[in-house]
Amino acid sequence: MSITYIPRVTQLDSLQLDTELEELFKQKIFQATKYFEPGLLQPILPEIDLSIRTWLFLNSVKTNKSTFGQQMLSLKYKPDNFARSKLYWYFVYAIGLKYLRDRALYSFTSNTRVQNFLSKIETFQLVGDILNFLRFIQSGKHPALIDFILGLELTADKLTREDLTDFSWTRELLWHNLIELIGTVLSLVNMFGLKQRMTTILKYMWWKNRKSYKASASQATMTLNTTCAFCNEKPVLPHIMGCSHIFCYYCLSANKTADPDFTCPKCDYNGKEVTKYIVAM
Repeated sequence: MSITYIPRVTQLDSLQLDTELEELFKQKIFQATKYFEPGLLQPILPEIDLSIRTWLFLNSVKTNKSTFGQQMLSLKYKPDNFARSKLYWYFVYAIGLKYLRDRALYSFTSNTRVQNFLSKIETFQLVGDILNFLRFIQSGKHPALIDFILGLELTADKLTREDLTDFSWTRELLWHNLIELIGTVLSLVNMFGLKQRMTTILKYMWWKNRKSYKASASQATMTLNTTCAFCNEKPVLPHIMGCSHIFCYYCLSANKTADPDFTCPKCDYNGKEVTKYIVAM
């Protein structure tokens, strides 16, 4: 009789085992070729990853309707719900798309349009993984996004690690995945822009005087006591953006790159042009 309830931790463990197995194969290949000429394998790394993933797929999902990680934990997909067409789509999503992305990154490194397109696709996929993980935590089904898309369900005749239902172990693994989720979400947030907007909101909340220099710019003057308006240290490669304050080049350019609406933290002037400060002789 098949087990109808499979602990969430067991399902997450199977995904982690699949990732670790793939990395183990890569390490073995790199170890076997460590005496090759440096850079020999670099151009074909996407093809090496494709070969490893394809071999694992053919000898696990295609043959036994379960990944190697699932087999280690006595899990498998329901065979009556895994038609041949779903098998093809599984391969395209889990393996084919990864290869196309990696090959495009290697072959079109200098193509801005291709890189921006890939970045958007990765962002959409990442958001989908996050939403699916939140859904999985609630429902306990379909730990991977492709499983949810194809409607694949896991089943088991037995669980080889019943102790996974222990509360302390379960909390530890779920907490680990929660931390990864938080880290992923934070990586999508523009921290520079968020900090700037929060500063502006707080200024309005506490009724601080907000100066405006939209009509005319001010002349910056640098003395021995001048400090960067952002880091409060001696300016390194002094640059300005139109107000009377001076910045380090990195402080100003990094903030402007991250947030085009970055304003001076001292006077709230929003300069659009970053120029080098020239000392008048």
